[in-house]
Amino acid sequence: MEFYQQLSQYYDQIFQYDSKKLEFLGEYLDNQARVLDVATGTGTYALALADLGYQVLGIDLSEDMIELAKQKAVEREIAVDFKVADMRKVNQLAAPESFDLIICLGNSLVHLENEDEIGDFLLKAYNLLAPTGKLVLQTVNYDRILAQQVDSLATIENEEYGLKFFRNYELVDNKIRFKVNLETPAGTFENSVFLYPLESADFKKLLTEAGFAEIKFYGSFNFAQYQPLESTPLIAVAEK
Repeated sequence: MEFYQQLSQYYDQIFQYDSKKLEFLGEYLDNQARVLDVATGTGTYALALADLGYQVLGIDLSEDMIELAKQKAVEREIAVDFKVADMRKVNQLAAPESFDLIICLGNSLVHLENEDEIGDFLLKAYNLLAPTGKLVLQTVNYDRILAQQVDSLATIENEEYGLKFFRNYELVDNKIRFKVNLETPAGTFENSVFLYPLESADFKKLLTEAGFAEIKFYGSFNFAQYQPLESTPLIAVAEK
């Protein structure tokens, strides 16, 4: 977890707030909606949603990320419940049907070990959703990654803070080794982690098996049509 302690210091400068994401999520929210933000990071979208009046619980496995999220909530005087929690145990957070919207953004879902773990999370999320609840998930488009043997994603740069975030992919035994290199004024940090390359057909199958009745895929937060060989992200919206 040392890398994520280092990353947390620069997280908001690397993964900057995108108003289009908030607008996208807003399409699936009613006035009194209850929201669960899984893998919230430093709470960027949990805070933005709470600022609009929604009841929000944000969870992350990283204590450093959650501590920063709590600090931001205090500084901005926004009420959000932030907790250190494992998404694999999401069912322990609340009673069934406690949320109107569950979100998991930023390719966090595929940090789970395999399809069994992903399917188990989707089932637990389904049970936590109210009868008209919705689940919004964002991953990298692994249809494109695998078909075109993509070995890197676009470098993220923030010139103001002197940051460069390099992201490389390597296929190893049906998993993706995700190697990152973060250049900062304080030094360079490196890390690698294995990801499960979840393709859209398997994604839809797992969502269906979890019980979701309506599933839509988008290729951006502008509601662009998902293109398996062209879209960079895959955004899934699943409804009960």
